[in-house]
Amino acid sequence: MHEMKPVKQKSFFMNSITRILAILLLQLALVSCADKQDSGQSCEVQLDEQKYKTVADNTNCSNYERASGYLGQAGVSFGNFLKKGASDNLTKTLGIKKLSSPTDYTTGNRGFITKALCLIGANTFLTSSRCNSSSRTRTTNELEISMFANIADFLYLNYGVLDNDSNGTISSTEGEAFTKLKTDGISVEGLGTGLATYNNFEVVIGSNHYVANSDHTKCDPYIDNYTFTPSSNTSCAARALSHGISITEIRPIFKLDNMTDVTADGDLLKLVSMVSELSMISTALSSDFEELTISSENSIRKSLTEGLSKLDNGAKDNNPTADQACLAVTLFDVMFLLVKNASDNSTTSTGLKSGNLISTTDLINAVDSSLSLLPTGASAVIKALPMKSARIVYATNSPATTHTDSYEAAESSLYKAIKNTRSLGIDDSVKSDGKVTFRELICVAEN
Repeated sequence: MHEMKPVKQKSFFMNSITRILAILLLQLALVSCADKQDSGQSCEVQLDEQKYKTVADNTNCSNYERASGYLGQAGVSFGNFLKKGASDNLTKTLGIKKLSSPTDYTTGNRGFITKALCLIGANTFLTSSRCNSSSRTRTTNELEISMFANIADFLYLNYGVLDNDSNGTISSTEGEAFTKLKTDGISVEGLGTGLATYNNFEVVIGSNHYVANSDHTKCDPYIDNYTFTPSSNTSCAARALSHGISITEIRPIFKLDNMTDVTADGDLLKLVSMVSELSMISTALSSDFEELTISSENSIRKSLTEGLSKLDNGAKDNNPTADQACLAVTLFDVMFLLVKNASDNSTTSTGLKSGNLISTTDLINAVDSSLSLLPTGASAVIKALPMKSARIVYATNSPATTHTDSYEAAESSLYKAIKNTRSLGIDDSVKSDGKVTFRELICVAEN
């Protein structure tokens, strides 16, 4: 088993944090000057005098002013960052305490950040369980404060979860321990997958779907499941002739009889929660940029989001080249690709036609290089037919004797492994798309 490359001793985004803080200070300085020019409003004057709690607690102050007060209490203030060494230890400067989980919204100064976001945050925050509020339209000032609140929340989340000794640095040991998968026994040669040939094929003829035996001499119409054994004496060639068109595609069917649970029976749920939180924050931050008409090419936005690039790294992306390969995600994909498109008990017979499919390229190159898509002695005609996808069916008992199209109806340990793996997220990862996926998070050490 290969080892993941260690992360550097600096945190995942420390190289760009100085730029982020410089822009943050500039923005807060401008706000402060504006407050001094307009001393007629007591809330603004009190903010200028750093009476943050007074403003935050005053419901007569605007949401913008109160959110600013909460951020001031969280350490996100002009004066706080003027202190010597403020940018060298963000854990100390922002008063970051160890979080019990990524969804711990109240510990330490994160509680103030939460209160700010529940006043001026994106609707994804307002309508979530974190705020239990309603959607609303925000002013430009509120969007600006929301942007800084998102940055503060992003920093608090990462240091609060990953910086175990709260020394202001996320070490290689801390980063690797958090993102480590249970990949023992998994390889791209198919170990850990429990895949086996089913000896049946799905045959697509235009919009018509059939299940056929290995030599396609028996070819019966698909009705509501792909696990039956065809019994008619009508060949697929005859079926195609009756439709007046050629066979569109054949799809080999593979049995998934058992599967390694990469989450170690749910031990990675904290990591799943981390991905969810990072995705919500990064998506909200991207939304704020767009609403403030700060384009992706804007130098300020680039500097602010540079710290996210370590996380929003694309993993292997969807069409990786060899030098993009991340070992951690290569091993994870052995399982991920098998279950990403899994059908459940609610999948209709029509929906099942596109469910449980995996590209043959992924199946052979990323899941199990020992598999053969065709049975021994397959005819030249069958070999020449298009074969873009393969279909997966799941064992319902152990030892496996019967199978199902729904992973929710699978044998209990197989169902749990699939369910836990899918809980890590089923979206493809795309570099710099503003969303952080599980696949990207486990590749942080190699980016």
